Amino acid sequence: MAPLTWREAYRHIIDTSAQSPVVIGIESLLLEEPVLKLRVHLGASLFVDVFLNAETGKTSFALINDGKIIFGADNTHGWHVHPFGSPARHCPCDATSFASFLRQVEENQERWA
Repeated sequence: MAPLTWREAYRHIIDTSAQSPVVIGIESLLLEEPVLKLRVHLGASLFVDVFLNAETGKTSFALINDGKIIFGADNTHGWHVHPFGSPARHCPCDATSFASFLRQVEENQERWA
């Protein structure tokens, strides 16, 4: 999977969120090229924090519930996932897009709903 440009990543997140039945809104936290920080709201205290630095390629997604990470994926020291039930663990995985991450969140709704 080739890295997305800043604009491509932003459009990908917006389009993917618009198609998701669990997303209720998107909050822009920082939109200054090359850095993109968004908060994708799924509930009152439930959201996905998205971070991308298009210059360095650093990418992270974190599902946060009541201020605690309950699931995540990032590419710090290689792509890995922080699994449901054990988010402090680092389990190697393939490169992860926002669409793939959000699909995993949707498929595990019983763990956070």
